[in-house]
Amino acid sequence: MITAEDPAVDNNIYDFGRKFADVGSLKTLDTDWRSRYSERCQNTVENADNSAKTQVEVHWVSPKHSENQQQVRIRAMVAENKEAWYTGNNLTILLHMDDQRPRDSPPLPIRDECNLCSEARYEVIFNGRWSRLAHPRHYPSKPDENGYTHMIGASHGNNFTLWLQGTNAGPGLVDLVVKPTPTTLEREIIDAMVLDGGTRTLIRGKKHDHPFMSKPSHSLFRVDRTHHMFSIIVGMTPSPDWFLGTSKFELCDEDGWLEKFDLPLYPWDAGIVDGVSYESPKSMSQPVDNIERVEIGSFDRDSPFYQMNLNDLAPFAILQVRRLDVYPLIGIDCSEGQNAEEELQQDAPVLEPVLAESRQSLLGESCAGEWGEWTPCTPHAGVCGPGLRTRTRYIQNIDLYVNYKVSKSGKGEQEFSSCKNNKDSKATERKECFVRC
Repeated sequence: MITAEDPAVDNNIYDFGRKFADVGSLKTLDTDWRSRYSERCQNTVENADNSAKTQVEVHWVSPKHSENQQQVRIRAMVAENKEAWYTGNNLTILLHMDDQRPRDSPPLPIRDECNLCSEARYEVIFNGRWSRLAHPRHYPSKPDENGYTHMIGASHGNNFTLWLQGTNAGPGLVDLVVKPTPTTLEREIIDAMVLDGGTRTLIRGKKHDHPFMSKPSHSLFRVDRTHHMFSIIVGMTPSPDWFLGTSKFELCDEDGWLEKFDLPLYPWDAGIVDGVSYESPKSMSQPVDNIERVEIGSFDRDSPFYQMNLNDLAPFAILQVRRLDVYPLIGIDCSEGQNAEEELQQDAPVLEPVLAESRQSLLGESCAGEWGEWTPCTPHAGVCGPGLRTRTRYIQNIDLYVNYKVSKSGKGEQEFSSCKNNKDSKATERKECFVRC
C-alpha cells in the first residue's frame, strides 16, 4: 500500500473533523492490473490481489495550488503475508515544496508604484524555437501549416491585465489563438489607453509561418512611472488554443529601469478548446476553463509533454527585452514631501542610470519653456494604425564658454532677447499614437 498524506495528521490522530491541506494525488501506471485505487483510504494505491510482486509503478501529482513551506509525506507498507509486514522511515519520503521561481518568470517582482523620475524606451524581440529537433514528440504531421501569430502586447500599469494565469481568457485573446486574428485584442489595448493607468503603447510584431518561424519579431515601446510593465501574447498553430507570452513583466526597479533580460517561453492553455496535442480534434470547452500552463508531465500518451518535467523541456521561444534609452523628466519633481520651492529646482540629480543620448540634455542648468501643441498623428505605414506625433519646446542652456542669442520662432514673427552666457537649444518629445480607420 502506498499513500500520500499531510504530515500534520500526526499532531492529533483523533481529530477526525480537521481539514488537511491538499496533498495532490497518486496515479498508477500499472498496465497489468497488479494495483488499484483504494476504496477505504484517500490518496492511496493498494495491491489488486495477493500474487507475488517485485515492483509497482505509482506517480505522485502535486497539488495545483500549494501553501508556502507545505510538506507532503509519501508512505508505503509492504506485506509478505498476514503476519509479516514492513513500514517505517525506510519506506517513507517527505517532500518539501520547491520555492524556486519557474524558469519563465520575470526577474523583478511586481511593484504597486514606480518612483523613477524618468521614462524609458525598450525593444522586445520574439525568437521562435519550436522545431522538430527541439520538440520531437508528436510534432505536427504537416509542418508547412506551422506558425506563430502576430506578437501582440502593451506597456501598461497595474490596473490593466492582458492575460493572467487562473482567470478566463478575454475576447481578444480568444480571437488571437482560435481564429487567429489580432484585431479584437489590438482594439482592447487601444481602448484602454489613458493617462492615469491602462495602456500606453501597443506592441505589435510580425507573424511568421513555416519555414520562417525562426526569424525574430521586433517591436518598440515606452514605459513611465505609471505604465511600468508590459505583457505579450503570441499564438501557436496548429494547437487547440495554446499560446506563448508573459504577463505583467515588471521593468521598474529601485535602482533604475531593467537593462536587459532573456525570458524562455513555454505554452499556455487559454481554456477555450479541449485538446491534448497540437493536432487534436477541436471541441469547445464546456464550461470554459481558466488560463493555465499546458499540462507538463501529462499521463496522456497522446500529449507532447507525456511524463516530462518543465526543467527538461526546451523553450518554445526566447523573449529578449532590451532597454534602448532613458529620458529624465526635466522640470518635474518625482520625490515625496517637497514643497513648491523645491519643485522649481532644475539641478536635482537623476538617480537611475541614464544613457549617453539622454545624459547630454542634463549638462548645465536649464530653463525650459512651455510645450507646444502636438502635431497630427503620422502612422508608421499608410493612413491608419500605430504612429508617432511630436511637440517641441525651447530650452536655454547655460554654457560658461559660449554666448548666443535666444530665438523663438512663431507664426511669421520672431522674438529676440539677450541672455549672457546662454545657448539656444530645442527639445522634442515623441509620443506613440493610433489612427482609426
